[in-house]
Amino acid sequence: MTALLASFLLVVAPQAEAAAAPSSSTASPAAAPLEPAPEAAAPEAAPANDVAAKANDEDEDYGPFFMADAPSDTAFATQPRKGKAPLLSVGQGAFCFVDDTHCKASLLIDATVAGGIRAPASHKGPDIPYAHFGFRGGLVVRPLMFKRKAWHPWGVGLVGGWTLGTGSVVVQSGDGGVEKSDTERTPAVRVGLVNQIWLSQRPHALHIDFTLGGVRSPVLTSGVPLIGTHAEVAFGWGGWGAVYAAGDFLDRDTRISFGFRAHGIAAGPIIALALLGAALGGAL
Repeated sequence: MTALLASFLLVVAPQAEAAAAPSSSTASPAAAPLEPAPEAAAPEAAPANDVAAKANDEDEDYGPFFMADAPSDTAFATQPRKGKAPLLSVGQGAFCFVDDTHCKASLLIDATVAGGIRAPASHKGPDIPYAHFGFRGGLVVRPLMFKRKAWHPWGVGLVGGWTLGTGSVVVQSGDGGVEKSDTERTPAVRVGLVNQIWLSQRPHALHIDFTLGGVRSPVLTSGVPLIGTHAEVAFGWGGWGAVYAAGDFLDRDTRISFGFRAHGIAAGPIIALALLGAALGGAL
């Protein structure tokens, strides 16, 4: 029995050593080191904001709150902007004491001087120089500006004036020879309808005025006042001044004159000097 146990141990021992040999080889230092487990991929960083990316431009404004409002579909880019009220006006140009570009209604008060020629009928004597001074007043309105409340170049009004001009000379031949008669002065009263066309929207802009009406004045040396036709075209600078060409057409008495007029505020001193000179010279 003992002999059989000893022989069994001798056989089992070598087999156990042979089975343990491979495991020891795997733990040898020459074996390749184990690879580390792969780390979890880091999540992608969110895209940086545009505002944060411009760290050096912190003073600049960004965002829709700093942008101008979009223009309305019903607004026009060329629509004029309302500026300050015209000079010497009330109600933002509703009524002006000196006519201007953006006035809806204006008062006209002018002083005028003019010179030209007086041409009577051929058998009433020669053509002679003619001059006059006088005053003009009236009211002009812009009807379309009252309705639309926007600028419009057209205006219409009623004006009237009085002038005192030089006398007339009449030379006629008769049985007794040549007869000559003259007058010292020629007064005239005029009333007319004026149409204005403004050439721009700037303050004190240029405008063209066309006036057509009637005149009542003594004809030649008769001393009898008759009614004739008066026509005028003027080129003005705001309501302060204008140059004009006018004509009075009466029976056998035609007067053509070219003159200058100025607003009463600016021409006040000149008017006073003219009246004083006329009074001292005996013209009044």
